[in-house]
Amino acid sequence: MRIDTFWKRIGMPAQIRDAAARAGAELGALPRACALLFCAETGEQGYTALRAALGEDGDGMKMLFCLSRCAARAHGLYRARGIPEEIYTQTMEFLSRFAESDFNKYGRPCFRWGWWFYRQLALLEFRIGALEYEMTRTETGARALSLHIPAGADLSRASLCASLRAADAFFAEFFPQFDGTEKYCDSWLLSPVLPALLPQDSHILQFQSGFEIVRHDPSSSAALDWIFPDGSLPPERLPEGTLLQKKVKALLLAGGSLGWTLGRLRKDAWQKGAE
Repeated sequence: MRIDTFWKRIGMPAQIRDAAARAGAELGALPRACALLFCAETGEQGYTALRAALGEDGDGMKMLFCLSRCAARAHGLYRARGIPEEIYTQTMEFLSRFAESDFNKYGRPCFRWGWWFYRQLALLEFRIGALEYEMTRTETGARALSLHIPAGADLSRASLCASLRAADAFFAEFFPQFDGTEKYCDSWLLSPVLPALLPQDSHILQFQSGFEIVRHDPSSSAALDWIFPDGSLPPERLPEGTLLQKKVKALLLAGGSLGWTLGRLRKDAWQKGAE
């Protein structure tokens, strides 16, 4: 697949696409390290080697270009497996989603998420409906699926149940070794503090109702980077553009925190009221 066709397919914004194309024109052939990104065992090593090979890349446009070229090539890997085109496209939209998010945050074409993307290239993580599912292992070495929540995902009960059903069918067909494995989510969205901050009909609360808490770290401040444009600001300078921002800011000013939480998906997650 041509890279311009790929960018159009995933909805890469024109300003970011053009900046990445200009950066890519300076590279010539892709660095050899890119070959390592397609394998689960060498993906992290490949990213580190690719960063070194690219040299100065302050805005990450060289990285975005290389990963886009790799993602276009990965289309053949997905097709060879028989993975539906829709899942390939939605999975690769990771690039356009985070490139656009970084553009909004920094005010210029920018990409900071190359370190994660080998998972999509190595067929370890897929977007299926509202959620992303990553094949991984627990601390004890057991196979498991890790659930990730893309920005803007529909977290209604019906949407979540549809995603789960589709994911169960997907892994049973294409990766049967992960069929029926436990599903986990490691996220601020599962914070036990949130029920006191949000209305009971909140989709965030509906989402976390599907999990039982395994571990909670109240000392983590990582949630702020997901809730605010710049989570490193002092609490008094944080914006209050949404209800959640307003509530979390008040929590911080009062000395509280959301922390970070690991949860295990319940067997009957989100079934009530899903029909």
